Amino acid sequence: MSVTIIRPKDRTEWLEFRKSGIGSSEVATIVGLNPWETPYQLWRRKIGLDAPKEETFAMKAGHYLEDAVSQFWQDATGREIIKRSTGDWLIRNNERPHIQVSPDRTYWLEGMKHNDSNKGILECKTTQKAVDADDLPKHWFCQVQYQLGGAELSQGSIAWLTQGREFGYKDLALVPDFYAWLVEEVDKFWTDNILGRQEPSAVSVQDVLLKYNRHTAGKIVEVDDDILDAYHQLKGVKDELAALEQKKEELEGRIKLGFGDAEAISYGGQTLATWKAAKDSEKFDAKAFQAAHPDLAREFTKTVAGARRFLLK
Repeated sequence: MSVTIIRPKDRTEWLEFRKSGIGSSEVATIVGLNPWETPYQLWRRKIGLDAPKEETFAMKAGHYLEDAVSQFWQDATGREIIKRSTGDWLIRNNERPHIQVSPDRTYWLEGMKHNDSNKGILECKTTQKAVDADDLPKHWFCQVQYQLGGAELSQGSIAWLTQGREFGYKDLALVPDFYAWLVEEVDKFWTDNILGRQEPSAVSVQDVLLKYNRHTAGKIVEVDDDILDAYHQLKGVKDELAALEQKKEELEGRIKLGFGDAEAISYGGQTLATWKAAKDSEKFDAKAFQAAHPDLAREFTKTVAGARRFLLK
């Protein structure tokens, strides 16, 4: 096998190793199949423009629950998890060192001798959403295919725990043509965008705001027919929304006339609506404070950059 197994001394060192290549959690982003991140956002993190992602509670919980998910999977399939595959480690492809994967677990293939070629890769997931085994999330599928190809293995499985109450799994075989496409896109991203520092195109509003959080005064861009069409459609939608908002206000007004000083209205014993005052609250009067203590107000006042505001003309 033309791969190298890397076992860092701790998680911090493992995270450092991950910076030197493209991992399986990043490949779906590169090919545009990750709903949570764009290629431009990944590029910014990989070259150090933005800080690494902070570990959220959900991410930490998913890491801790890998043991539980793998145990459910082992009970359901009768297959044997390889004990040494727990923890933080990497498989690096020797032909393309920037291709590196960190399987959650590996397991022995049934009925075969225990050697490096007769292993499968298990990916463990925890989720709040229902999962259809016949229609897996595309970024999950990409992740497992990249792991299998990068590790030069042919069999894998993905297992998930939904809301801590439902378990499921799906066996996946390597799809060579799909993996070849992933490699082509990863090679291009690594060579052109990471090593060559070429910016990927912006594909979301968040990308545009990351790249241009301020406008250039006086600059006007001539757009194409596609954006012109979106402009006309948006104008129409806004007109429809304005008419609906007016109708909503009229209907709310008719209903409120029925309240008087009551907190609720009903019909046939069924409560239809309530109209109650919120509890009294205290609010800091910034203008009065500034008038009474101008020097102190200036001391604790800071300039905040204004956000870009979109206005349809």
